[in-house]
Amino acid sequence: MMAALVHDIVLGFGYGGMGLLAGFLSGLLGIGGGVVLLPAVLFVLPLLGGNPLSPFFATEISMIQVSFSSLVGILMHRPSAHVPLRRIIFWAGSALVGGAIGGILSYRFSGQSILGLFLAETVIALMLLMIRPVERQHRNVSKKRRSEWLEYPVMAGIGFTSGILGVGGGFLFYPVLTLFFGYPSLVAVGSSLAVMFPMAAAASIMKFRASGVLPPHTWEIVLGALAGSRFGARFTKQLGSGKIRFLQGVLLAVTIARVSWTLYKG
Repeated sequence: MMAALVHDIVLGFGYGGMGLLAGFLSGLLGIGGGVVLLPAVLFVLPLLGGNPLSPFFATEISMIQVSFSSLVGILMHRPSAHVPLRRIIFWAGSALVGGAIGGILSYRFSGQSILGLFLAETVIALMLLMIRPVERQHRNVSKKRRSEWLEYPVMAGIGFTSGILGVGGGFLFYPVLTLFFGYPSLVAVGSSLAVMFPMAAAASIMKFRASGVLPPHTWEIVLGALAGSRFGARFTKQLGSGKIRFLQGVLLAVTIARVSWTLYKG
């Protein structure tokens, strides 16, 4: 009896710790945290003695965590202070539609397909981060942009794949906003969180409707993520664009290596 109680306590702290780390990186780097949490649930959790979860249930936990941690990040970063609220609303609406559709269809994907798509999207994000964009000033952000009409389908596409993968898409939002659309790094961090919240919330609801249950220990992860996101957001301005890009690159490279090994081993 005592051994089982200790096991449950250790497992609960393990879940909470994974949520704390994912939330911290979400608030710090604007990446949603799912890129950390999904591999952690799939690969680290069994090492702590927890029951292995299928990729679908791992993405469900991840997307619920992204919903809450990105909401806290929005409150901390206040992205509407740098980007017109109308533009953020349209970005978020586009990502929401894509995320809801992806969340519905994700139940039809096999575990290997989900990991393969996750690997492909992570590789693309890392390649984009290797191209250093020209840093622009905040004063240019509020002006109407020629590329604005193209931003909405791009957001919808990222939301669609994120709804399937349960990773929030922040690790793609950031390089796309800075490299292709020319937004400053600090603006991209806060704006990506603003886009992720409605998209992740919609995808979470659709995943729950598809599965009918919440995976075990979901709320331990969510509570840890909330604390971590608030803490991480306090350090973003101290990092600067160069360190943000470097840390995102390291995180993505480690994730690529671990997922590639898993797919190779079958």
